[in-house]
Amino acid sequence: MMVGAMLPLGVASTAWACASLATLSMDSKVVRPGEEVNITGRGFSDTHAGTTAGDSLVALRLKTRDGKVLGPELDTSTDGRIATKLRMPSDMKSGFYVMLATQTKADGTARAGTPARYAFRIQGTPAKQSVAASPWSGAPSGPSNSSPVAGDGGLNGQTLLVGGILSLTLIAAGSVLVGRKNQSMTLGV
Repeated sequence: MMVGAMLPLGVASTAWACASLATLSMDSKVVRPGEEVNITGRGFSDTHAGTTAGDSLVALRLKTRDGKVLGPELDTSTDGRIATKLRMPSDMKSGFYVMLATQTKADGTARAGTPARYAFRIQGTPAKQSVAASPWSGAPSGPSNSSPVAGDGGLNGQTLLVGGILSLTLIAAGSVLVGRKNQSMTLGV
């Protein structure tokens, strides 16, 4: 009975494991409004002429598949990678956001393994811009005030405390289990 139930699960997981999922990353998880960020991704289909007929360029969107397109659509490298610089809009409110990288087939349906997603947070005051450019132009900018932002991915005291408590709990549980096993061996149980 268990074998019959596990067979469909095994087939489904094998089929899912064979799919290549697109990924997206940004050089920081915490960004200030107006700050320029580096964005990279991989796992997209090659959009160069003659290789994958009909697949669209990669579009970076904010919040949803149909969300605002962030700058020009991106061509992929021959190995399916993207890389670009984007300036976050200076009027973005503090909070959590998701950036999506979408790619469609010629018939308009989503390409398998997309969209890629990246969660990030907007925090702080707008970064200073020395070059007048549209927020998503990707135009080079002058020096920006890039002081570290609290929560920039480093370890803080609370994270260390929780990690330490979890580690001690696991060590204590392991010691109890080993002690019980040793006790049952000496009693002959």
